[in-house]
Amino acid sequence: MIREERPISYHTVTLGAMTREGDTLAEITEQVEVGEQHTRTLHIPAGLPGERVTIAVEAPAPPPKRRKRHWKARPPRVWITEIHHSSPLRTQAPCPVFGICGGCQLQHMRYNAQLEWKRSVVQQLLHDTGGFDTPPVLETVACDDPWHYRNHMRFSVNRSGQPGLTARGTQRVLPLTSCPIAHPQINLALEVLSAYPNERPQVLIRCGAATGQVLIQPHPNPKVAQQLTEAGLDLCSETMEEKLRGETFRIRPSSFFQTNTAQAEKMVQMVLNGLLGSRDSLAPTQHQASIQQLHEHPRAVIDAYCGVGTFARLLARHVDKVIAIEESASAIKDAQWNLREVSNVEILKGKVEDLLPTLHSRVDGLVIDPPRAGCQQIVLDTLVQHPVDRIVYVSCDPATLARDLHILCHLHPTYRLLSVQPLDMFPQTAHIECVAVLEYSQL
Repeated sequence: MIREERPISYHTVTLGAMTREGDTLAEITEQVEVGEQHTRTLHIPAGLPGERVTIAVEAPAPPPKRRKRHWKARPPRVWITEIHHSSPLRTQAPCPVFGICGGCQLQHMRYNAQLEWKRSVVQQLLHDTGGFDTPPVLETVACDDPWHYRNHMRFSVNRSGQPGLTARGTQRVLPLTSCPIAHPQINLALEVLSAYPNERPQVLIRCGAATGQVLIQPHPNPKVAQQLTEAGLDLCSETMEEKLRGETFRIRPSSFFQTNTAQAEKMVQMVLNGLLGSRDSLAPTQHQASIQQLHEHPRAVIDAYCGVGTFARLLARHVDKVIAIEESASAIKDAQWNLREVSNVEILKGKVEDLLPTLHSRVDGLVIDPPRAGCQQIVLDTLVQHPVDRIVYVSCDPATLARDLHILCHLHPTYRLLSVQPLDMFPQTAHIECVAVLEYSQL
């Protein structure tokens, strides 16, 4: 299908504040009718605050002649055509499709500036949404190598069978043979797969950064599989294994596992520190010192949204009992295998919002790692009505984290927020991972 050309206008603007999505804001004034002007705010990708740039603005697509029920107008496509005055925070993005591809938002920003910006986003959200006057936000923990870290990539496949990533705000596939944030093993597999037509609509590639194993779905045909093996890849078919803190975990294609193994190692330590009061802290601070004062040995803990059992298995070394909750059938199978030799973990199959309110036995701690939407209200209500001594909340969205902390600490002041640790799990992107530690306020 030939893409219809649409009118493009050009505007020279000074870029304003950066949004949580990693865009910068800019206002343009357009002539609507004779003698009438209209000012609108645009989201500009690949820009930095204070830069003077020329942007191209493509006219939005007209509505279809027969409008579909769920159709809605998309924002105009905008891109920078020339930089007249650049920010000192700017660096050269290594990816040739950066700014077009929807995968990364911050490759043009110096890495130390990315870390500072992510911390400021968390602070602002905890202040504005969470209601904390002085949020206890620690410095963002950097990724030792902010490139080639992703151990899990899902590529779209175009009509010619070429794998790639989709262009920002569209379903158009940008064919790729490598991605600068993908693990080298994934890029090696992608290079081989790009030489052959692939089944639509997607191809998933996972690798074990510590084990070297690679899992591809759909599984390649024998000819392609042979090419992948000859390229030096340890190709698996149904499951693969990854190692974390000396333990081996089995993972199926659809099971959740952290996509950055190096940062996952740090995250696990943060969770153990927060829940167990370990003195082996990653970055001793005033906030973590307060954590160390908590009791040293909780008897029973809950691992909510346990996935393949990562936290449950590592916590089992330090507590008397772990209750692990997970609803994904695929993850449950992996968790059962991963915990098969661990006698003090009980796995409950079901939704956290259904099972947590039914657990009336005494628990001393809770690790909760919910999806991006955060905790459902019934989960928060249960934590208020049946408090636990300590909560470690692992969040992949600081906005929903701030909302939930407001409920637990202010709307129903049951807990004290001890610390929030931003962790750069996804360098070069606007995504922010956090580990928050709370204690029961009556302790």
